[in-house]
Amino acid sequence: MVHGATLSFWVFVGFALIFQLIMGANDGGVLFGSIISSGFINPVVALIILFLSLFGAPFIFGTAVVKTLGTKIFPTQDMTLAMLYGTLLATMTWVVIAQKIKYPVSISYTFVGALVGSALASRYSHKLHVIEVYKVFGGLIVAILISFVLGYLFLKITNFILFRSKATPKVSIIFRILQILTSIFLVLGYGSNDAEKTLSLVYMAALITHSPISPNAKDPFIVFGLALVFIIGTILFGGNSATTAGFRIMKSKPKQTFLTQFITSTTVLYFAKIGLPISSTETLNMGLVGVGYAEKPYSVKWNVVKNLVLTWVVTIPMSILLSFCYTFVLQAIIK
Repeated sequence: MVHGATLSFWVFVGFALIFQLIMGANDGGVLFGSIISSGFINPVVALIILFLSLFGAPFIFGTAVVKTLGTKIFPTQDMTLAMLYGTLLATMTWVVIAQKIKYPVSISYTFVGALVGSALASRYSHKLHVIEVYKVFGGLIVAILISFVLGYLFLKITNFILFRSKATPKVSIIFRILQILTSIFLVLGYGSNDAEKTLSLVYMAALITHSPISPNAKDPFIVFGLALVFIIGTILFGGNSATTAGFRIMKSKPKQTFLTQFITSTTVLYFAKIGLPISSTETLNMGLVGVGYAEKPYSVKWNVVKNLVLTWVVTIPMSILLSFCYTFVLQAIIK
């Protein structure tokens, strides 16, 4: 006979894996689109890079973001299963809606907003760590701005160096080779930051249900399983996000792709180190916009950028509202 706590835990894990599948469709599509956008890296090789980097990230760069999401925003001892389900279902709902309209949404924004909404719907809403929420949302916004500014500056500096050194078009091959390295670091950054949301949910569920299973953020079997599910989501459902990130914002050349990935990976890895969850996908998109604007402002498809920004603005209030409603109803069902 299955112990009740263990059953509750595994049922939640099932929902968490669906969430991981959706993350693969949304975030995986964006990462995949960036890697293949210059046409140098084969799609199959891109998927291999994606999987190996996701698997290796927690072991190389740590899991500080799990601690932030799992304990700092709301005290774990006051978290309920209804709140976790509310957070999870609200995030999944909003991301699926974004997929339907063919625009990748920030799962980081959505997840944190949903966590806030579930806390507000609980009887422990006064225990919500408002300062930590401000820090997380502030970090999300700052990361996007940094990526845009650095994208603009780095492109201008690179063009100046190439002009002064009288570089020939053959220099493109150097950027193509460098792009392989930045692609790896881009996904490593994602794996050490965004990808840890599912792991934090599983961690909190184990504590809440008093499950005898104690998930380790660096357990190779758990990390392998989550990476595999993520890749499946990318392959099956990531086409729309890949198109937006890789081609619909602008057509990228190796130089632009290299700079965008370098800026994004550096920014995301820094924020992961200090334990602040940010959106790799939105950081990547705005880095691409910054690079494109510096190169040729008219090459950026501003109608796509406008719709992306609108999606970001709407995401926070919608995720809070959805999670509040889900949690309010689920509290009467899940005891």
